[in-house]
Amino acid sequence: MLYQWYDAFERQDDPLEGMSPIEQEALKMLMLRNFKNNVSATDSDDTPSLAKTRTVVKLMYYTLAGIAATLLIVWAGLNLTQKPTDNINGVFTTATEQMEVSNLTNSIYKQVLSDGSIVWLSPKSKLRYPKKFIGTYRQVKMTGEAFFEVTKDHAHPFIIYSGGVITRVWGTSFRIRVVQNAGTEVSVVTGKVSVKIPDHDESEVMLLPKQKATYQQRNQSLKRDVETNKSAMRIWQKATITFDNVPLSNVLNTLDKQFGMHIYTDDKELGKYLLKADFTGQNLPAILDMLENSLNVSYTMDDTDIILYRNKPTTN
Repeated sequence: MLYQWYDAFERQDDPLEGMSPIEQEALKMLMLRNFKNNVSATDSDDTPSLAKTRTVVKLMYYTLAGIAATLLIVWAGLNLTQKPTDNINGVFTTATEQMEVSNLTNSIYKQVLSDGSIVWLSPKSKLRYPKKFIGTYRQVKMTGEAFFEVTKDHAHPFIIYSGGVITRVWGTSFRIRVVQNAGTEVSVVTGKVSVKIPDHDESEVMLLPKQKATYQQRNQSLKRDVETNKSAMRIWQKATITFDNVPLSNVLNTLDKQFGMHIYTDDKELGKYLLKADFTGQNLPAILDMLENSLNVSYTMDDTDIILYRNKPTTN
C-alpha cells in the first residue's frame, strides 16, 4: 500500500525540490517522530502482555535508516569555490557542497555517502564529506573513530584524511581510530588498504586483513603490525543469524556470544518481545540499527556494555 501511494505521485513535481537539505531533514525527522508515536499509541491499546511478534523487514529498514539521525549535528552550509583537483597533498579540496556530521550520542551512527559507501561513526567522532563525489578521488575527513565499508570503484580511489595520515582504498572494510596525544590506528577487516604520512611517499605501508598500521605523531613513525586486539574488531565481523519468534532477551544472549559484547536490557517486558528476523551478512552495529527501527528502541554503548531501552513517546 505504501509503494502504491508513492507511485501515485510519479507524474507530479517533487515538493522536496524547493526545500533546502536542512528543511528536508527536518521534515524527515517529523515524519519519523509521528510514525513512532503511532506505534507507541498502538502498543498502549494492546493486551496487557507486551510479548509481541516483531518482524524485521529489510526493505523498510533501508528506507527508514536514512531518516533516523537524532541528536546529530548536520551541517550543510558550505559551498567551496575551488576547482576540482586530483592532487593528493593532504588538503581537502572539492567543488561540491560539504556536509559535516558529529555523533553526539552514546551509540554508533550510520552515514551513507553518495557512492553507496557506509561510514559507522562512533560516539564523539566527526565526519566531513562532500554531498556528491566528483573528480578522480573520493575524499573525506574524520576525527575520532569510524568503521568504513567502501564501495568498490577502481577508477576513483577513496581517500581519508585523519590523525596525520592518509588512508587510500578502492573497496574494502576497515576501522580508523584517532586517539588524541596517543596516535592513529588503521585496522583492516577485508580487502587492501594503503596508509602513508602526507608528503612522505616512502612511508607508505600496505595492509591486508587482520593487519594494522600505527602512526605516532611525536616521532613521525608509521609501522605495520598484526592486529592483536581481535575483541575490539569482532563487532565489525559480518555474521548470519536468524530468529523465529524468539524472545528478545534470548536474542541478546546470542548476540553476546557472537560478537563478544555484553548486550542486555533492564526492561523485563521488553525482553519478552518476540522477534522474527533474518540478519544475513550483518555486523553488530547494523543489527542494532535494525532493532532500533523495528522495535522502537534505542541503545547506549559504554566500552563492551550495550543496553537497550524503549523509546518514550514524544509529544507534539
